[in-house]
Amino acid sequence: MDLWSYLLKPVQRISKYSLLLQDVAAECGPGQAHEMAELSAALEVIHFQLRHGNDLLAMDDIHSCD
Repeated sequence: MDLWSYLLKPVQRISKYSLLLQDVAAECGPGQAHEMAELSAALEVIHFQLRHGNDLLAMDDIHSCD
């Protein structure tokens, strides 16, 4: 993907950051253990936020069923 595809609306951006970090991690070599650890931590945070956002949307849908 090109740079412009990462510059979307804020709500769409977080899922693109996950893809960007995965691409960056794929380019890390064996001598870049510290960078890989940082990328892994960042990916964990992003994936948590994505799951949390999905959970909130699901809870909102449940409350709207009344």
